[in-house]
Amino acid sequence: MINTHRTNIKTLPDENTIKKIYNLLNRHNIPCIDFQKDSHCTIIYSPDIININDVVLPEIELPIIGKNAHFEFFDTHDDGIVLVIEFDSFIVKDLFKYLKEKYKFSTKYDEIRPHITIQKNMLKKTKLPHINFDLYFDKIIKESI
Repeated sequence: MINTHRTNIKTLPDENTIKKIYNLLNRHNIPCIDFQKDSHCTIIYSPDIININDVVLPEIELPIIGKNAHFEFFDTHDDGIVLVIEFDSFIVKDLFKYLKEKYKFSTKYDEIRPHITIQKNMLKKTKLPHINFDLYFDKIIKESI
C-alpha cells in the first residue's frame, strides 16, 4: 500500500493581505481558484510521518513579513506552469532549514523559495501587475494530511 499521508507545515496570510492580493488579481482578471481555496505559504511538505505534536517550532514573532513580493511562474512536473507570488523571508527560509535538520524531513527541494500559489496549470501571461505591498502571515499551521 502506498503511503498517502504527508506532514505539512505552513504559514497563513492575514485577512488584509488576502484582500489586497485578491483585489489585485481581480482587477487584472488573473485566475486564482487555487489561491481562493487555500491561501498559504508552505514551509515544509514531506512524506515523512511523525506525530505532528512532536514537532516543536522555535519561538517566532508573528507576523512573518514577506518583502519584495512579485509574480513568478514555476515550471513544475506535477501541476504544470504555476503562477505564484514569490517573496523574501529569512524566517520562512530559516524554518525550512531548521525542520529539515532537526526532524530529518525529506522534501523534493534542497532549499525553499517562499511563495503563495495563485493558480496551477496556468498559461504564461506576459503582463502581470507590480505588487507594491508587503505580505503579512499571522498563523503557522502544523498538520498531518
